[in-house]
Amino acid sequence: MERLGVRSLYLALGDWQSAPGGSLATRMASALREAIETSVLSSGTVLPAERSMARDLGVSRSTVTAALQLLKADGYLEARHGSGTIVTAGMVPGSEPRRDRSVIDLAESSPGDARALPVVGIDLEALLRSGSASGYTPAGLPSLRRSVADRFTADGLPTDPSQIVITNGAQHALALCFAQFAEPGDCVLLDEPTYPGLIDLLEARGLVPIAVPRHSGAIDGGLLRTLAESSGATLAYLQTLVHNPTGLTGDDDALDRLADSIGDLSLTVVEDVVLADLRFDHRRPSPLAARMMGSSAAGTAAQVIVVGSVSKLGWGGLRIGWLRADVEQVDQMLRSRRADDLGSSIPSQVISTAVLAEFSVLAESRQRTLSRRAALACQFLETSFPTWRFTPPNGGLSIWVELPSSHAAGAVVEAAAAAGVLIATGASSSVTTSGAQHIRICFDRPEPQLREGLQRLARAVDQMTDRWSTVNPS
Repeated sequence: MERLGVRSLYLALGDWQSAPGGSLATRMASALREAIETSVLSSGTVLPAERSMARDLGVSRSTVTAALQLLKADGYLEARHGSGTIVTAGMVPGSEPRRDRSVIDLAESSPGDARALPVVGIDLEALLRSGSASGYTPAGLPSLRRSVADRFTADGLPTDPSQIVITNGAQHALALCFAQFAEPGDCVLLDEPTYPGLIDLLEARGLVPIAVPRHSGAIDGGLLRTLAESSGATLAYLQTLVHNPTGLTGDDDALDRLADSIGDLSLTVVEDVVLADLRFDHRRPSPLAARMMGSSAAGTAAQVIVVGSVSKLGWGGLRIGWLRADVEQVDQMLRSRRADDLGSSIPSQVISTAVLAEFSVLAESRQRTLSRRAALACQFLETSFPTWRFTPPNGGLSIWVELPSSHAAGAVVEAAAAAGVLIATGASSSVTTSGAQHIRICFDRPEPQLREGLQRLARAVDQMTDRWSTVNPS
């Protein structure tokens, strides 16, 4: 049996004390559970004595004891006389089988779990006061609409709650926009590469994507204008502030130029700002919609609908997003929405309202955590894969990596999956062939899990390269 040393313990737990929510014991138990479920700590590993753990981690022994008791009750640990506390794959009698998480998912670009959410309390009275007695609120809870409107106003886009529609996540908000403003066969302009969920949505709606390649990470307003005029497209989807999948960010000058370039077009822009709160330099440029109101383009044909959510800031499981539009557009989309659903979950909306009340603290915590995880991933990639090319992200949850010609993206993804780590092909984020030689790696995972996933990727690529060299000797 392997005994866990101090350094290995630190690496396995990661930055567990700064994780939001719960007592120190709960957070320690969560970090250990994550390490066990992802095989960072393997079955049979012997943990240090409780007194040693408390001393090395700088916490009380009672904290360590409470954390270990939680894991023993769930069957993750077992106390054996003469050996100490041991990681076990066994289960306590009568307990539910725990899910297999030996495969590490670095493909899905979203928070790995709900740990980023602040601790919020909900009682029956809060639900009863939250809106319609029936629970049906097609436009959303008044309190949440007001909170979202206040966030837009703080970002330089004056907004009234009547301009907000609460949706079942950002994907639902996008679906409402495309249902309202596009017909099957219509062309839609989009920045390339793009959000993978958008490609699925366009395909389902029978819409024709027209790629607008980014130049040095920025949206080229001149090219966008040319493509709009030549294609006759009247709808565009743009990620203006923080871009998925590259993690690159928009600056004021580029956004002002974009507003000036397209302001007089008969164009409806769906502006996706889902990742805007996850910018590592803590800057918050105004969205394109605000610049269109205040620029020389004001009063002209182009209009902007803004889409956001709590999914990347907090947790996708809440399924709460929103859109901001003119009141007339809001009324049109609500009429369409009532044919399909009658509103978003009231409990999720109440939780989201509480989350936005803690916005500044939560955003700063997420930015700090993601910046640290991105640095870890970038350093690993630079050291382990010197021929792989990428620009370190300044925000978001992912790294967009260009592979050398000797490494086919599909082969790398398959080899990684066989080694127990999932990554995404660039083709899933592209409507052209430009993503064929790319992969996307999500770094928003606890550091021990992220490190283990990247190590599995490195081993998989090494083995793949060795096999290729054997089959094709120089």
